[in-house]
Amino acid sequence: MRASQLPQGRGGFLQPPLPSRLPLLDSFLGGGLGWGDLSEWGLPWGCGLRDLILPFLVSAQGEQPPAWILWVYGQKDICVNPLAWHARGVQLERLRFACSTKPLIELKPLFLSGFFRVIVLDGIPRLMDEDYAFLARQARRLQQHILVLHPYTLTRERGNVWARLRINCGRNFAQQHVVLTLLKGHQQRQLLLPFQSFI
Repeated sequence: MRASQLPQGRGGFLQPPLPSRLPLLDSFLGGGLGWGDLSEWGLPWGCGLRDLILPFLVSAQGEQPPAWILWVYGQKDICVNPLAWHARGVQLERLRFACSTKPLIELKPLFLSGFFRVIVLDGIPRLMDEDYAFLARQARRLQQHILVLHPYTLTRERGNVWARLRINCGRNFAQQHVVLTLLKGHQQRQLLLPFQSFI
């Protein structure tokens, strides 16, 4: 990525993407996740695919100052094992969880503030085009990165003009790797990532 393509940071300086620090994945994503962007992920339940998001959180918390992260669940029966996340390097003291099926209404002040540098919306039902437009606008204005995780496979037919990246992830249990398919974003369209590289 050329310096002229880097987004302006909060202080007006050029800002590189948020890396996962997994070389194969960062190369696939053109360096990482762009600050000021919205990304959309197809992550079916039951495959351990949400572990793929954790390296980005660890990387964000490794910045100076360490980033605060908000993870919002749309389903009440979801639970997280904090000790497992801590063992993978996530600083729990700078991570907040919330459960809401209507976060843009119930938690709207959190989206108007730049306090949380990374926001993850996990399994939020019925997000509309105007919701994505609002999220993309706020991410750009506050130089955040917002990840929208869906518990199903994304389709090309139902696009999202507001997302900079659209990625489907699936797990090949026989070969023990994750298949990432890029629906929107950079040139490389598919990546086979060994599952052991991020757990």
